[in-house]
Amino acid sequence: MNTRERMILPLGVALLLATAGCDGILSVDAPGVVDAGDLENPEVAELLVTGTISDFDCALGAYIVNGGLLGNELQDASVTAARFPLDARIITETSPYGVNGCTGNPPGIYRPLSTARWSADNALRSLEGWTDTQVPNRTRLIGQAAAYSGYSHLLMGEGFCSVVIEENGPEVQPEAAFTAAVDRFTRAVESARAGGDRDTEAMALLGRARTQLNLGNGGQAAADARAALALDSRFEVVATASTAAARRWNRVGDEFFGGRITVAPPFRALTVEGVPDTRVTVIDTETVGQDSQTPVWMVTKFGPARTASLRENALPIATWREAHLIIAEVEGGEEAVTRINLLREHHGLPAFEGGSPAEVAEQVRVERARELYLEGHHLNDMRRFDLPQIPAAGTEYRQGGLYGSVRCFPLPEVERNANPNVS
Repeated sequence: MNTRERMILPLGVALLLATAGCDGILSVDAPGVVDAGDLENPEVAELLVTGTISDFDCALGAYIVNGGLLGNELQDASVTAARFPLDARIITETSPYGVNGCTGNPPGIYRPLSTARWSADNALRSLEGWTDTQVPNRTRLIGQAAAYSGYSHLLMGEGFCSVVIEENGPEVQPEAAFTAAVDRFTRAVESARAGGDRDTEAMALLGRARTQLNLGNGGQAAADARAALALDSRFEVVATASTAAARRWNRVGDEFFGGRITVAPPFRALTVEGVPDTRVTVIDTETVGQDSQTPVWMVTKFGPARTASLRENALPIATWREAHLIIAEVEGGEEAVTRINLLREHHGLPAFEGGSPAEVAEQVRVERARELYLEGHHLNDMRRFDLPQIPAAGTEYRQGGLYGSVRCFPLPEVERNANPNVS
């Protein structure tokens, strides 16, 4: 397994990089560590890209938590009323996901992803204006900046009903975010290949495959997934984490540790042919959440017990496992059965015997839900496949009222208020 280790910026630097030149919802006050004028100096090129990665890593954890609550994977166990509309699927454009930072309670996603997108594109613009003489490893850095821009655009397209992908730009549909993501991923593939950065090349190829799948370009998606696997059959790029600062925590692990979430019932006690499904090993911690009543069921992929160490474990961004599932979805039939069983064998699970084309396609969806549990995919899969919401809309919600039917995050009111080009 090839896991990229990365140096992460201190919080003040990352915030300054994210806010220099930004207006509206991206403007925050931060302690100055690097003067804004220095950001035009090619000597800070590595710092720019490191800040971009830091921004994305924090945003990813927040996105997984929010997507998990909206998309069947998690249930809220907190005492924070601002979180309940998300859990109940009745969020509106005024809900906290739009304005909160990635370390907030609840963690926000629109502002963090917008920041990650801006900082990646800003780094990319700067790098393309400098020369190889000015910046050592410039081609490699361009590939990294483009790859993280691609993933920021991708998550915005997958999670939001509509988005803004340019500073003070117009409101656009998810397809526009996906198209921009493909452009960034293509740039990343080219630069990573030229710079000999196989990790970034595999990451960008898989990101492009995932994006092409969203755009309905199955053949291109499968080709990119195969190309990523050809580089490394066990590639994995992750968002690293540590307890050094809240911004660096594994946000999912912190939510379990804090008792603010619990695994939703559909993902508890899963089996494969009567054998416990080790991809979603869920334990009853025999503790209750912040609300003093909800049992905390915890998935062990981020740690074996409800302790602070859950904050230290990495979050997958791009993995070989997803690549096989993309190929399985696109090609179906015996190829899908082969890919499913390759992954099941990896986990020591019984083989899938196959079935009709419809049965195989349905099994691919099941495999995706389990293999990629709490990795930021299921909410988008619910939209793509029109999967049922559990509990169903109209069911009584534990904090009062009824469950709604929201399946994506509306463009936040804060964007509409701050952006003159959005009505």
